[in-house]
Amino acid sequence: MPRNLLIMIAASLGFFFVTATTFTSLGYVLYTMVSELGWSQAAAGASFSFLGLACGLSSPLPPMLMKWIGTRLTMFTGGMVLSAGFLLAANVHGLAEFFAATSLMGIGFSLIAPSPAVFLIATWFPRTSARMIGFYFMAGALGGVAGPLIVSWVVGLSGSWRVHWLVMALAAAALALILLLTIRDAVKVESTEQVIHAGAAAAPAATTSAWTMREAMRSRSFLLIAFVMIVVQTVVTTMHSVLVTHVASLGGGSAPGALAMSLLALAGTLAKGTTGALTERVSPQLLLVLGLALQCIAVALLCVTGTPAWAVMFSLLFGVGWGLSWLSAHILLLRYFGASLATDLIAMATTATTFAVLGPLSAGWIADRTGNYLPIFAIFAALLALAGVVSAVLLRAPNARPAAVPAKRDLLPDAEILPAE
Repeated sequence: MPRNLLIMIAASLGFFFVTATTFTSLGYVLYTMVSELGWSQAAAGASFSFLGLACGLSSPLPPMLMKWIGTRLTMFTGGMVLSAGFLLAANVHGLAEFFAATSLMGIGFSLIAPSPAVFLIATWFPRTSARMIGFYFMAGALGGVAGPLIVSWVVGLSGSWRVHWLVMALAAAALALILLLTIRDAVKVESTEQVIHAGAAAAPAATTSAWTMREAMRSRSFLLIAFVMIVVQTVVTTMHSVLVTHVASLGGGSAPGALAMSLLALAGTLAKGTTGALTERVSPQLLLVLGLALQCIAVALLCVTGTPAWAVMFSLLFGVGWGLSWLSAHILLLRYFGASLATDLIAMATTATTFAVLGPLSAGWIADRTGNYLPIFAIFAALLALAGVVSAVLLRAPNARPAAVPAKRDLLPDAEILPAE
């Protein structure tokens, strides 16, 4: 098998595994752990927050390690850190241990995916990197579909969440060995910027933007899109944390919740896959508003339904809305500010979504005091409605770059400055 194809398979396997075993399935395992260990819902939410925070804060680490020890050893280290986190989780008895375990999981996630793999694919497939990176992200998305079902199967067979974590620890160690044997750099990493901007090489040639980075970040258009992304990511992260527990509280155990999580990931994946093509015919702003509306309706549905069967409808509506809104926001940044700035602006907006880790913690705190998650669902529905209204009413293509606007003394008395097309 050609080396580049072998690397593609190994990297995609890594993304599939880390997605399946962390964010998308942790909520299921927490449901069984909380009941056995007597933890509060706030504690469960905090463990999810530690996972997200560790993943976000460690994101600058892979490029630095890749420069020092290469991509192969960086990803191998990620697999071993992930295995250590799972092994610690299998033996926890207290919250502090589990917080440390989920933090290790977040660090391991960052060291395996996505930046190291995107760099590998961009350098091993210079002519078809855009297509191959698309396949890579599809593999990660499928991990989100399979993860809850795999966890449900392992816990169902073994009857123990500790066995699940132990199996995942062994699987992570096996993944680390696979990465060690297969991964090779096509190009030596000379700088962290080389890794950070590797994915941009897969995009069409960047045209020069009329904006500077500082001006773009201070524009109303960017701030509104960043706000929308923070709201969406907060709700999505929280749903991953609490959906299984909420659905189980309606009756039927945790199995319907695991199915709902998988359907949510599947619907979101399919929606993201089609949104790009839709934006060629439909306004991305309209798709953004539609996606936020669907998510708002889905979350509101959770507030008024009392049977697990409705979780399926929630998952489909919310997943489609998530896919539409998330990708549309990225496309709007590209169209508003140009390809030369889009990568950095998306990175800044994504960094801002680290605030989403407060969502699971807040949801758990509210559930401990009210006995359910309905109040946080109502708050999220209101936030999504606000984001939708703001996107429909206030979000517009930015005017011409401030520096490019003629000074007032150079204008005729009745002249108007028209927005850029």
